[in-house]
Amino acid sequence: MQLRRTIACATSATLLLNVLIPHAVSGQDDADDVWASPSSDVLQLTKSNFAPTVYHSGKNGMVAFIQKWCGHSIKLIPVWEQLAKEAHPSIFIANVDCGSDNDICRSSQITSYPTFRYFIDGAEYEYQDARSLEALREFIETTLTVQCNPIVDATTCSEKARKYGDKWISKDQSKLKSEIDRLDAMMTNSGSTTAELRSWMRERRGILTIIHQHKTQVEKTVAIDEL
Repeated sequence: MQLRRTIACATSATLLLNVLIPHAVSGQDDADDVWASPSSDVLQLTKSNFAPTVYHSGKNGMVAFIQKWCGHSIKLIPVWEQLAKEAHPSIFIANVDCGSDNDICRSSQITSYPTFRYFIDGAEYEYQDARSLEALREFIETTLTVQCNPIVDATTCSEKARKYGDKWISKDQSKLKSEIDRLDAMMTNSGSTTAELRSWMRERRGILTIIHQHKTQVEKTVAIDEL
């Protein structure tokens, strides 16, 4: 509980002060300016689109419940915008402003800001792990993102990933295995590389593994048919 108090604004005393005395919270005007032009990549959820997005869109995603007067919410802005900018098309990164849409936050039992919830197949969970860009990026990639599968459904892949898959799908098994081994070695020694590059290495390895497994299955099926 101590950790949570140090990284979130409470709903009680500070919010009451802000309601009774306009701009009583230090930096209120500056906070409004910061939030005035939110990134177009971050989905802004309201009463009208909250349920359709988080429960019925068919996408996994993550929502930050924020207050504009909360310093911890303000610090979140660049991290959240970067995550939204990088987000795979299969997921959503969203905000709920509990100042203007308090009904949502009350029904969601939000008691501190920012609070993070993530949604998988319409089911809701609370995120309580690290809040750094690196930690959130890894969580989103490994837990929420629908992995690219160029064999079963190419729409799960970004344009970059589709082009990569198209390049390798005609290669023979030995070349695929060699490239998978090469990527494994690169990932083992990737301490000095950027998070973006490490992510792309993992995605490439996943694509190659799917192609390799598919070709192996096809070869087995052909062998059985020839018996």
